[in-house]
This record gives sequence, C-alpha cells and structure tokens, in this order.
Amino acid sequence: MSLWLQRFVSALNAVSGLGAAFIGARGGFKARLQQVLAAPAGVRHAMAVVRFAKPRLPLKQNLIACYQAERSLLLTRASDFHAVIERQAEFEVVYAPRMRMLTGGRDFFLGMQDGADYRRDTDAMRSIVKADDLRPVLAMARAEAAAALAGSEVDLPPALSARIPALMVQQYFGVEMETEQLIADATTMFWFLFSDLQADPKVTAAAMAAKDRVNAAIDASKATAGRETLLGRAVATGGSAFDADGIRANIIGIVIGAIPTLSKAACLAVDELLTRPKELAAVRALAQAGDEDAVAAYIWEALRFSPANPLIYRRTPRATHIGDTEVEAGTMVLASNLSAMFDEAVVPQATKFLPGRPWNVYALWGEGLHLCWGDRINKTILPAMLMPLLAKPGLRALAAPDGGGSPFPKHYRLGWR
Repeated sequence: MSLWLQRFVSALNAVSGLGAAFIGARGGFKARLQQVLAAPAGVRHAMAVVRFAKPRLPLKQNLIACYQAERSLLLTRASDFHAVIERQAEFEVVYAPRMRMLTGGRDFFLGMQDGADYRRDTDAMRSIVKADDLRPVLAMARAEAAAALAGSEVDLPPALSARIPALMVQQYFGVEMETEQLIADATTMFWFLFSDLQADPKVTAAAMAAKDRVNAAIDASKATAGRETLLGRAVATGGSAFDADGIRANIIGIVIGAIPTLSKAACLAVDELLTRPKELAAVRALAQAGDEDAVAAYIWEALRFSPANPLIYRRTPRATHIGDTEVEAGTMVLASNLSAMFDEAVVPQATKFLPGRPWNVYALWGEGLHLCWGDRINKTILPAMLMPLLAKPGLRALAAPDGGGSPFPKHYRLGWR
C-alpha cells in the first residue's frame, strides 16, 4: 500500500471515529466538539485528518496566549516534528519569561537556548547525578506502591502516582516540604509554565504563591540536605551554576518537572490500558510474573496513544522554512509529538497497539537539546510504581480521572477483586 493510501485510510477511519464520538457525546454542537477533542482518541483522530489533508496547517492566531507570538503553525508529520526539535536556533523555546517569574530572575536551562549558560547549568546538574542514585528511589517506589495497594481500591494520584515522585523530591532531591503541599505547588507551577495556554490570571496568582513556598523550602533545606541528595551536592559543589540563585533555579526547575509529569503519565497509561481488555490481561500476566521490562513496554505504548502532552511549541525569532513551507518570524510552531508517533511514514502499523516498538518511535518527553532532564528517572520509576497495580485482577476504574479544573488528575479511583 502506498504511503498516500495509508494516510488516506487512516484519515477516513479517523473521520468515522470522530463522527461516532460526536454522536455519543452530550449537549449542543460546541459541547460535543469539546468533549470529542478533549479525549485522547479524539485528538489522535483529528491529527490523522490534518496529517493527510493539511500536514502544515497555518492558523491566523497564536493559540499559546501565555507566550507572545503573531500566529501559529500546526505540524503533524514526524519529519517536521524532528526538524523543529533539531533546529533549535530557528525554533526557540519560549518558557524563559515565566520561568524567571518562578525563580526570581534566574533562567532554568529548560527555557534557555544553547550557549555558555545553558551548558554551564546542564553540565553542573549532570555532575551531581551518580550512577546508582536511582537504586534507593526504586526501592522506595516499590515499597510505597505495595503499601498503597494493600486494600481493594486506591486513589491513584494522592496515594501513588503523585505521592511517590513527591517523596523522591524530598528524599533524593533534598527539598523538605509537606507532601500534599509540595504536590499541589509543583503541579500549579507546571500548569503555569507549560499548560496555562490562555494566560489565566488565577493560575498566575496561584503559581506565584506556590513558587514562594517552594523557593523558601529549597532555601531552608540547604542547611540540612545530605550528600545523598542533589541539593546537598549542589551546595557542596558551589560555583556560578550553584550559587544561591543558581541552586534555587536549578532545583525548582527539576521539582516542577518531576511530580505532575510522572503522575499524569501514570494516570494516562492506566486509563488507556483499561480501554483495552486484551492488552490489560496481557500486561497483568507480565506484572504478576515480575517482568518489569515487559510491563514497561506496555506503558510506553499506552502513552503513545495517550501522551501527557500532544505537542510541543516553539517560536521562530526570524523567518525560516519547514520543507518548502515558509514560516514567518514570530510564528508559534505547534509540533505534534502525538501525531509524529502515528505518522504512517515512519511507524509501521501505526494504529495498532504493539508493545516493544523501538524506543525512537516514542516522543514522550522531548528530544535533543531539551530532552526532559528526568527522562531516565521517568523510564525507571513509572514501571516500578505501576507494576503492582497492573498485576491486580479485575482492575477497573471506579470514577473517571478528575483534575478539579486542572489539566492534571488530582483523583483517579481504581478498584480490583
């Protein structure tokens, strides 16, 4: 089958899926449309249609209102997604202004372009990570998961998926702060930095209060942080990367990334597997057999269908191009990693759930210069904390994931036999 025909068939099936979802939704036209496009399957279907019909879709308005731009360009094919990631000088990260609001003025490397400051801070952060650091983190994650799952039901975020990363922040990162407040504050700051697309003043106000609490906790923790913690090592290392402002910026940056991303990914992976009885039964058997690597393969494939973020955004500081498409200066480029992971040109049998795909198929936490600092942590801790849950017979949702108005689940009640 030719690539054009593959894409046409995918788009045709997607239109059918969108239609069925729309008919099954409730309310008027706008309400139904919002329900369809809020669901991971709806986003996948919409991207498949765009990938076939208009893979480089120009939009007159900037859809990322929290960061300045004149217009938008949606990119849905894998080659374009990777071009944006690789050509970081032409497609710049935009997070620096809001990141400075959280740090008190210092940039965190996630919001920097390549250069001396970026390399100073990333090299410094790599230098304080030891090869066997994750061993006690994994032991904690497995113990906490076992304790949280001792009964017949669980509320996933507060008991496990957000709690375990928060304990990691306390025990390994070295930030002493009450657990529930730490979860709430890290989530609010992540929302402000990456997901507050409409620049909601209420989100800004909440994030400013959150950053004051977390920065104060970082400052207070420096005196007692041991050498087994990243904070303690940063204090001992010193230098320009780890002066007072540098410690605050680099530590709050990794705190922001650790908790909400891991928790949301865990909820999305479980939710996706619960829609697939055959795959759920298969991963249950693997989990019961203790095969963590095989369980991980199911988690990554579930996240391909339902990633924590369906796109990354970058801004063009000057006019450039994607293939034969001219891109004006001041364009917010929306490069869809979700669509790239389903691009028929590079992903065989893209619409099938096939665990064990090559890792380069997955674009879950960025790539290249701005690959998520916690990529290794994510790949290690997610299977460890979810395997005991996925081993439960009769696993089912007792209520849908609930963010309480936030894009990050605060509650997700699950039960089992």
